[in-house]
Amino acid sequence: MTMLDKLYKPDQKRLNVLITGRPGSGKSYFIKHTLLAFNKKWRDPNGRIIYVDPKLEVDLGEKTMTTVEGLEKHLQKNRIAVIYPDPQYVEAETEDVIDTVFAIQEANPDFKAVILVDDAQTFLESTRKAPYQFKRLALTGRSKNLRFVGVAHMMVFNKSLEGSVSYLVNFSMPVKLYHKDAMVRYGFDAGEYAEQLSERPYSFVWFDVTAGKAQLMAPIDVKGESQAERKRQTEPSDS
Repeated sequence: MTMLDKLYKPDQKRLNVLITGRPGSGKSYFIKHTLLAFNKKWRDPNGRIIYVDPKLEVDLGEKTMTTVEGLEKHLQKNRIAVIYPDPQYVEAETEDVIDTVFAIQEANPDFKAVILVDDAQTFLESTRKAPYQFKRLALTGRSKNLRFVGVAHMMVFNKSLEGSVSYLVNFSMPVKLYHKDAMVRYGFDAGEYAEQLSERPYSFVWFDVTAGKAQLMAPIDVKGESQAERKRQTEPSDS
């Protein structure tokens, strides 16, 4: 099984994925290009990719943008759906997306989807009770062929959901408090890799939570894109 499949493929076996790192560390660039590569190789006609982006930044190409209200109709004709939730109602609209996806799956048992939620710490801080929709997705999605990928700036997911993570993808995250969280919650020694990640921009650590094994990975190489283009897509915007 390739890294792309481990990241995104709904297979009723693997649990959720958490992608973490400080702003500008390469998360968005990594996600954009691995998602597009996965979509290219994932031949399942019933498979869909749904990306909820509160930052209003990701661009996955033509005919991918939709709204919460238009999601079901959009997925009838398109494999990828990108949703920019209303900044004033981010939490409610994200929960509506999850409810809609479950409704589609219940009406169409062959339906499969990977659901990415950026800035997941906004919804899933460890000090808060996880919304019902996220609990449902994280704890029961696997059996429905729905794969959840959370993207966050920190190694804080949610205590009620942490047992449902198969893989961590960790970019540069220099705050030592987050390293402690990673060890306590997942058994991942993030501090061991902090210096190496800082020295080589856009590299990351792949951590298999179940096996307890970590591997330092080189930055992904996208053919035809210069270092300047990578930096442009990776650096935080002024907005």
